[in-house]
Amino acid sequence: MNRDLLASHQPLYVFDEAIFESIADGLVTHGFAVLDNGLPDFLCQTLLDCQASLSEQEYQAAGIGRADDFHHAKEVRGDEICWITGSSEEGALWLSWCDALKQYINRTLFMGLFSFESHFACYEAGKFYKRHVDAFRGQSNRVLSLVAYLNDQWGEEDGGELVIYSNDSDSKGRKVIPRKGTVVVFLSERFPHEVLPAKRTRHSVAGWFRVNGSINQHIDPPK
Repeated sequence: MNRDLLASHQPLYVFDEAIFESIADGLVTHGFAVLDNGLPDFLCQTLLDCQASLSEQEYQAAGIGRADDFHHAKEVRGDEICWITGSSEEGALWLSWCDALKQYINRTLFMGLFSFESHFACYEAGKFYKRHVDAFRGQSNRVLSLVAYLNDQWGEEDGGELVIYSNDSDSKGRKVIPRKGTVVVFLSERFPHEVLPAKRTRHSVAGWFRVNGSINQHIDPPK
């Protein structure tokens, strides 16, 4: 991507707060927000271009757990991921937009969001992610989860829905079709969720906002 072009478009995302307002309203009212076409067109295309340029070698099998507890569990999840570091212009633009969202939420909802991590996720046909939560209750780790979808012309018959459950006893949940441009944001420790098997390759970008869990002046996570 041309750097001058990137610079000319970036303020649109930093200062267009209508989407951020809708996300904040959903969080206050329901604890989650689902926005069809919530991802700005230019940013959506930028992520699509970046995802299409990734080689198979840049993806790695996803796992569960953190640090010493991390392990692969194909019976739980079958996606492959590629972390977004911001080293590319496309990745930097995405992280800039997410940082603007973080600042808006902190300013309006006082959530104290501190850092953000994100990756591309690819589910080949038949792959899934069983019901889980992104953070354990009472732990200062992931506070807010975000996912944006990059699948053009995706219909109900293609499967691969995200299912968000209202609580541990909810067995029905709300299904979200992973259509291009759809954005979902929810409180990480409150909502169990899962990804149902898709009938064709499914692409998304997932991310998590964390609070500062500093202990003895050691920042977790590092900024």
